[in-house]
Amino acid sequence: MPVFLIKRFLEALRYVPLPVARSLGRALGRIVWLLGLREKHVAQVNIRLAYPDLSTRDQRQLAYRSVLSAGEWFAELGIVWMGTEAQIRNLAVTVEGADAVTAAREEGHGVVFLAPHVGNWEYAGLFVNMFYPMACLYEPPENPGIEEFIVKVRGRFGMVTYPTTPKGVVGLTRTLKAGQTIGILPDQVPRDLSAGCNAPFMGEPCFTPTLAVKLAQKTGSKLFYLVAIRVPGGYRVRFVAAESPLYDPDMTVAMTAMNQGIEQLILTCPEQYQWTYKRFRTRPVNGPNHYHKG
Repeated sequence: MPVFLIKRFLEALRYVPLPVARSLGRALGRIVWLLGLREKHVAQVNIRLAYPDLSTRDQRQLAYRSVLSAGEWFAELGIVWMGTEAQIRNLAVTVEGADAVTAAREEGHGVVFLAPHVGNWEYAGLFVNMFYPMACLYEPPENPGIEEFIVKVRGRFGMVTYPTTPKGVVGLTRTLKAGQTIGILPDQVPRDLSAGCNAPFMGEPCFTPTLAVKLAQKTGSKLFYLVAIRVPGGYRVRFVAAESPLYDPDMTVAMTAMNQGIEQLILTCPEQYQWTYKRFRTRPVNGPNHYHKG
């Protein structure tokens, strides 16, 4: 879809009440499901891997709900990316665990927010940035027009964005050493083979990025999970302090613990995880290709 059409579509959704936008998003998800697009296939594969004990019928229902949830996420971007600061603040129906983050900051620690693909991670980043100015990495898209647009909307309230390059990592390191905050998606499969290790997630090995934990250990920063779970009227924002195994110098131990923490966040809203993403990939290529249509 051309960039200008995406922008016009999201601008229109900005003025639509959130329940209506979510309804439109679910309708979009139904279309994706009925057309049998890639997202449907990936969600079904992921659900089979993550929930092998569910019946075939229940697996299919969860995959279906996850595709609808992905549609809701997209339709919410109108208000999330283009809404006013007051609108963004008001969408936080409840906020849990913020005191622990404030305490870490007051002690002079940098903070690394681990924001997995649960609920609406775009909202989580923008909301938190209003209280704890944050720097983040982003994967540059192939279309430069979309890149410019994404950088602009994410930076509306002062968020600093760096591309996933060595210079970007340096920028994050400097931010943490200054006692500030950064945000990283801890469940996004990195392209660089040196940027992760295979660790179990939902009982299956998958390539897990080590950058967030390495940065925290290098700079003496504190790790917190961050999610914005979709609830009526907005989002339930949660900060959860990472447990001690995430600070283990053995990256396999730390990544296993990190994935377990993400699993706990998914428990209460499994359909709101981004099951449409090919999470169960292993690197180097030494595992089965779960997503191959044979």
